[in-house]
Amino acid sequence: MNQLPKDRRRKVFEKVVNPLILKHMIDPFTYKGSCIASGIPIKYLSYFKEVSNSRRAKPIRYRYRGVSTSSYSRPQSFCHMNGAQTFSVYHR
Repeated sequence: MNQLPKDRRRKVFEKVVNPLILKHMIDPFTYKGSCIASGIPIKYLSYFKEVSNSRRAKPIRYRYRGVSTSSYSRPQSFCHMNGAQTFSVYHR
């Protein structure tokens, strides 16, 4: 399996992923669910997946969020990754 070096993963976490989680974190006292952060722009998804591929990472789930556009008709119950504008991170 092609694993990224630890130092690259650590730099990506410290410079991109951790600041975004802190910025978009859900208040645990008002929200009683398993959501960690929501409203993160979809352009950062590759960085989150890069960091969460580690064996030592906590298991998380991504949920894609978005609205219907002229090129994408969103089903009422969910949103595909290709049509999403943001995503949320949940405990698995």
